[in-house]
Amino acid sequence: MSSAAFHLAGIIPLSTIPLAYNTPYHPCMLPLDDDYLMIHRSIMECAWAGCETIWIVADMDVQPILKKVIGDYVYDPVNYYRYHDPDKFAKRNKIPIYFTTMDVRNRNKRDSYGWSIIEGAYMAYRVSNRMSKWIIPDMYYVSFPWSLYPPEMLREHRKSLSTTKRFRITANGEGIKEGKMLGFSFTQEDFINCRAWVRKNGTGAYVPGGKKDDRGIPIEILPAGERYSGRYFEIDQVFCELGDEASIVDLDYYFDATSFEGYRKWIQSEVEIKKPAVKRWIEPSRYKKSLFEFDEIPEE
Repeated sequence: MSSAAFHLAGIIPLSTIPLAYNTPYHPCMLPLDDDYLMIHRSIMECAWAGCETIWIVADMDVQPILKKVIGDYVYDPVNYYRYHDPDKFAKRNKIPIYFTTMDVRNRNKRDSYGWSIIEGAYMAYRVSNRMSKWIIPDMYYVSFPWSLYPPEMLREHRKSLSTTKRFRITANGEGIKEGKMLGFSFTQEDFINCRAWVRKNGTGAYVPGGKKDDRGIPIEILPAGERYSGRYFEIDQVFCELGDEASIVDLDYYFDATSFEGYRKWIQSEVEIKKPAVKRWIEPSRYKKSLFEFDEIPEE
């Protein structure tokens, strides 16, 4: 398949993750540099990976502030400025950023953190498929804001990411299949298999094969603690059906910032995660989000 026709969709899951923080705002907005937040790092990771679209899975209550600090587009850092091209800006690409959320039908039923990735991939597929079959994602790349490592390290692996072969980042040999929240890609087949596994192995409200009434409707209810077990699945359980064959990049280090202790370890280290050198690397929203942004009506 031509790389020009290849669609790699980036997924950034923010919803339903149990983070060990006590902040008045979402922890993905913690700073890594001046005007450069954890969520920005994750967006740039998707951009360096070569994603054509980026899908952020977030709860509705945090989406307004995220839209304000993120905007609508991020520029592709590889094609931002081409020194040897006669028109240095001709191939500058904007990567659109979309927001989605957990389907209400899965709330409190199978809404684990791993499932939010499945939801993001499904929405990317569904929206693209309704527009045209030619823009359906071929692969999905997942970036976690709380896994701190320089996103530009993906630049040299960009070509292999634009193929149907899986890609996986590990640290000391451990990656997503071992429960480590490090970047990885998966196929449409992986998506179908992982979604089917969660649906098959997660319980519902009723005892499987339990008693039924005369109409064949289940009547034997599971104890409260055993209902909808899919919401408690760990991320390695959700992706246990992920294919083993993959291009693997093993990191010398990374910082797990799912807790404030992990975030503090990164601060105390000498590892710098800098924002892009160019001034205009992200495109703010073009659309007014509040009535307060409109000009005041002049008094007569």
